[in-house]
Amino acid sequence: MARPCHFEWVKALRDECAEFDVTFVFCGTGRVFVKDGRTYHLEGHLQSEQARKSGMSYEGRAIDWKLTDGRGMPVPEDQLYRPTFRERCQTCGMQLICNGCSACGRCG
Repeated sequence: MARPCHFEWVKALRDECAEFDVTFVFCGTGRVFVKDGRTYHLEGHLQSEQARKSGMSYEGRAIDWKLTDGRGMPVPEDQLYRPTFRERCQTCGMQLICNGCSACGRCG
C-alpha cells in the first residue's frame, strides 16, 4: 500500500518556499492523500488534477538565464523555446515547471 501524503506537510513546504521566494510545485497528491482528517484514495490523473486545484503551487522569483549558442553568443529572444499547452494541460499540477506539450497524442 502507498504511504500517505498529508496536506499539512505540503502546506508547510509551500509556506517555507514562499517565505524564501522559491518556486514550489505540488504536482500530485499520491494515491493516499490525507486532508482535514479524511483519507482519499486517488487514481492516475486525479492525483495531479487535485494537486492543481489545491492552489498550493507557488511561483517564486524567476531565474535569469543567460543562454548562449555553441560559440558563446547570446541566443536571440525570437529563437528561444516557447512552451505550448493543450486543453488537458490546464488541469495538470506540473504546468508551472513543465516544458509544454510534446504532442505525444496521449491526451487526445
